[in-house]
Amino acid sequence: MKKPIVQVIGSSGSDLVPGWGSALTRISITDNEGGDADEIEMEFAVTRPLPPPPAEGTKYRVFYGWEASALRDAGLFSSQKPRIGFSAGNGWVLTVSARSADFVDADKEADSEHFDDMTASEIFERLAKAAGKSAKVHPSIADVKIPYRLRWQQSRAGFAQDLADELGGALKMANGEWLIRSKGSGETAGGSSMPPIIISSDEVENCDIEADGKSKFKEIESSWFDPDLGLQKLAKAAGIGSAATAFSMHQAASQGQAEAKAKAEAMELARMSVTGSATVEGRVDAMAGAPVVLSNFDSWGGYDLTAPSIEHEFTFDDSGGWVMTVQIAKQKGS
Repeated sequence: MKKPIVQVIGSSGSDLVPGWGSALTRISITDNEGGDADEIEMEFAVTRPLPPPPAEGTKYRVFYGWEASALRDAGLFSSQKPRIGFSAGNGWVLTVSARSADFVDADKEADSEHFDDMTASEIFERLAKAAGKSAKVHPSIADVKIPYRLRWQQSRAGFAQDLADELGGALKMANGEWLIRSKGSGETAGGSSMPPIIISSDEVENCDIEADGKSKFKEIESSWFDPDLGLQKLAKAAGIGSAATAFSMHQAASQGQAEAKAKAEAMELARMSVTGSATVEGRVDAMAGAPVVLSNFDSWGGYDLTAPSIEHEFTFDDSGGWVMTVQIAKQKGS
């Protein structure tokens, strides 16, 4: 029988899991494509007198996988908002939650600055460098020209994510890097393909997928002002529908931004046309943002899908194990 392994490395550099013993009942790890921070949640069965929670900001590095196989580094996490609860069936339960430490650090301070005549890549790199990190930007986003951009009393993380959203990207902070992926592309920030997550109908423990059959927009348009001609122009992106046109609410600052914005809004509309989740046995190579392939789902397997997030859940009782729940959305441009 396969045995899942989770290591939680504390400030001493040693694995805390063996010392926790039977008190540890569950660990969940949420891997997000970007935008939201990755998170972990650890549950402990406790008794009176109740143990104190860990100090806010306590750091944990987490690894997981199957016994006798290479473990995956889930990243460094910073503890936030512990809670205590009681029920007649479960007794006292201490829950320790933690978010990606890189994200927490970058989201702390609000400040103001401006960026003049730079590419998206140069802006992300400057923001990351100020936070003591490095940045890697997907090729489809890196060279977009930004004539002017103001960060006004906003955290670096919040500002960077707003810009990434506008350009069809997703900001993921992990292991000292700011990774700006092309959302729904199935590619890493460097532009290489992620391994697909193949889900067979024969292996699912739970599954719920919804296809929205309502009419979709054929085209999405975003406006921008051409200063050379003194005219307002439109950038267009193809949607997945066959009828109406959707118009972006806010004008973009340049042609490049308008084109990226139209594509980003078309992608978001397409993603919502197929949604759901599937729960299967855990896999160490499954990554949020990867393509999802439904195998043996008959006509339901014809969609091109992606995984916006994956939750890995480890339980430690006699019937415990490792399952992952893959969130599903329609893939960009499909």
